[in-house]
Amino acid sequence: MDLKSFLKKSSWPRDILIGVLIIAGFMTYQNRNLLADNGSIQIAPQNFVQLNGDMYSLEPSNKKTLIYFFAPWCSVCKMSIGNLDVVDTQKYNVIRIALDYQSVEEIEAFAQDAEVKGTILLGGPPHKQRFNISGYPTYYILNENLQVIKRDMGYSTSLGLSIRTMTL
Repeated sequence: MDLKSFLKKSSWPRDILIGVLIIAGFMTYQNRNLLADNGSIQIAPQNFVQLNGDMYSLEPSNKKTLIYFFAPWCSVCKMSIGNLDVVDTQKYNVIRIALDYQSVEEIEAFAQDAEVKGTILLGGPPHKQRFNISGYPTYYILNENLQVIKRDMGYSTSLGLSIRTMTL
């Protein structure tokens, strides 16, 4: 049997299409409660305390901002937080905001175990509510004026983050 005959008799293209549609449907459902990513929502400038005790101001800048919300007990967060290291920091401010934690020591242990190399900010219930966080990790990309232009929830590979940030 030649390849052309095999492909005609094979159902794998249909199966792939069905799989892609199922994944797309799941992702759409998963992200349904996140903030709109059409630029209609602008985040107000705000101050955060960094894990090291310094202040960090989230405010308009000359770069886009990728915000990664995580919880220190989240195993998916632990596997994916290092993937943020591929994001071009010449074009993006990359910040990690801890939520749903019991203590600063818990976040410090998480950061050490996950070998986090970037800024970690301490968030709280107001941030969780303001950004409609219902699961971890949750990502938002803000433009230079802090308008939400991209959103996602769940594990993202280094390649996925590279593609998302290169296309904006």
